[in-house]
Amino acid sequence: MTASSLRSVNTARTVVGGVAIAFFIACTWASYARWSNFQYRTFDLAYYVQAVWQLIHGRLAVSVENVPLLGNHVEPIVFLFAPLFAVFRHPMLFVWVQNAALAAMAPFGYGIARRLGFDEIRSALLGAVLLVAPAAGYVALHEFHPEALAAPLLLLMWRARLTNSLVSYWAWFVAVLACKENMALLLAAYCALHAVLERKRNTTELLRWYLWPLCLAILWLVVCTQLITPLLNAGQIDYLALYDRLGSSPANILFNTIAHPQLIGHALVQSLGHGNLVWGLLLPFLFLPLLRPRWVLIGGPVLLQHLLSWRTSEWTIYFHYAAPLIPVLWMGMVEALARAGERRSSFFLSRAPCLVLGACIVSQIWLGPASHIVSSTEDWFSCRSDREERNAFLAQIPAQASVVAPLPYLSHLAMREKLYSLHYILKGLKTLSRATYEPPADANFVLIDYLDSATFDPGAGYYHPAMRTADGRVIPSSDRLLHDFLGRSLSLRVKECRNALTLYSEATQTLPDETSAGPAPAGLLQLGTHTQLLRIGKSADSVSPGLELLIDLVWQFQDEREVFPWMLLKLTNQKDGGVTILTKGLCLPEVTNGIRSEHWRVDIPHQVPAGDYVLDALFVNNSRRAWYEATGGGNAEETLLGNPVLLGRLQLLRPDSKQ
Repeated sequence: MTASSLRSVNTARTVVGGVAIAFFIACTWASYARWSNFQYRTFDLAYYVQAVWQLIHGRLAVSVENVPLLGNHVEPIVFLFAPLFAVFRHPMLFVWVQNAALAAMAPFGYGIARRLGFDEIRSALLGAVLLVAPAAGYVALHEFHPEALAAPLLLLMWRARLTNSLVSYWAWFVAVLACKENMALLLAAYCALHAVLERKRNTTELLRWYLWPLCLAILWLVVCTQLITPLLNAGQIDYLALYDRLGSSPANILFNTIAHPQLIGHALVQSLGHGNLVWGLLLPFLFLPLLRPRWVLIGGPVLLQHLLSWRTSEWTIYFHYAAPLIPVLWMGMVEALARAGERRSSFFLSRAPCLVLGACIVSQIWLGPASHIVSSTEDWFSCRSDREERNAFLAQIPAQASVVAPLPYLSHLAMREKLYSLHYILKGLKTLSRATYEPPADANFVLIDYLDSATFDPGAGYYHPAMRTADGRVIPSSDRLLHDFLGRSLSLRVKECRNALTLYSEATQTLPDETSAGPAPAGLLQLGTHTQLLRIGKSADSVSPGLELLIDLVWQFQDEREVFPWMLLKLTNQKDGGVTILTKGLCLPEVTNGIRSEHWRVDIPHQVPAGDYVLDALFVNNSRRAWYEATGGGNAEETLLGNPVLLGRLQLLRPDSKQ
């Protein structure tokens, strides 16, 4: 090897290694910052953390989703995490391994490009675009999902094919199958298509590389769909419901595809028009994969699976759904460039990798996750007090206790046998199903964060007013569902209520009616027929920002409550009229009747400027208000349950002032 060639090799490896390391550090840091700031918005990481934690303790049950391991998706590759997690028991281990595997796509792609005839530098650039493309960053930042591992494993499989390493090819083929049950569709399409395209090869070679693997993929798909999923899912998660706009059963969907193709067409127009999955994958690669249609066909089954779903998240690149499609379309692009260079001129080989890298950088700026990485870093420094407050609440929950918690808190609490998601209680239905969700009866602690927009999300359907299902049943409002759940357990009592956080724990004694202050007054505010605010007051008339203000309330509930007031504290600056709203959340949702008091501790945010303020307590029907805001229907102001209650004036002192 000449000195010039050696320099090229070193430069190429430096580029590939540098991009891979930068990708891993940036995405892993941002993931950790988001996790520690309680910004994860799904149960994905929590499910796998609890599943593997249960596995190393000899159990398969996973209470987060109420299905055993492999009951949600069939992903046996998760078993490989057990030895690692047994040694290093931290939820972010899953994310670190995932992101390291994704970062390895750059050197894997570099090796494939070299095999296809590109020189060192251009191979390095083509390897780098795998990570610079926006979809790769979003996959790395979206918590953890085994499907993400399919991306590097597919590249390893195709590299083994290019090097004629049959043993490695089969090993990576099986590993891809183990990532998720739908990978069988992709691999079956790959094998079937290449068996046809390379039919002139001898029969033995076709059997080894394509036909036997095709049989394995089909067999695995049948085992997953007809044996494992029916046995372990048992109707808890109805994934077929994602396609109910196309038909009521697989046979009916197939019939409608032929008899009513407009249903498929309408679904595709909607997902292509309102989603960015296809454009976010093709644009960074300059639509070059379309020049090699075989790779589009290979990715077709998985792509259609997402585009035909009614779940809008599957139409975007912001989650893990794009993971297996990244290497598929990248292979199409690289083969297209290699073929163009062979047939026309060296221009394509010498210029195109730079153009593709430029397109990936532009796409990254336009719709990529770089801004999310920056904002996650900023939040890490600016949200320290919020992070510490949430961790202080979690510290009050024993490791052995069973817990109901909001979505962002699940992965922090997942290393326990009993963990339940609050969003199911608010929704009232099982995952993707119209079947009624039965709340847990054995919760020792219940944590509620009323500022958690992931759990209290009307757009996702988790948080809602009373609604009617397609089969005519009426699902009570989320507030009533929470009231019914908390009221059913007579032992749950408020342990702490601070800012928007409320923690319930088991109490050994039932609280009596609070009538020690004498006969109940006529009441300050009547909210509905059976709910009355009797008293409300604040602990001080002046306080420094960042310090605590105590709000005391006394309520009277009679018979069956039909109103569940959500309290907001309105601070109006007397000088400039500026308004600050602080959220408490639901007022005593666990109480059915009687006279009860509650004590809300409020930390005035440091961002609120010093000055004189007027305090008002607002009580709203929040499930209806949030639904109106999310759907654009109704008038949010009409959800106010009564006139504002004046609490008087409050003076916010500067930090150096004395009361």
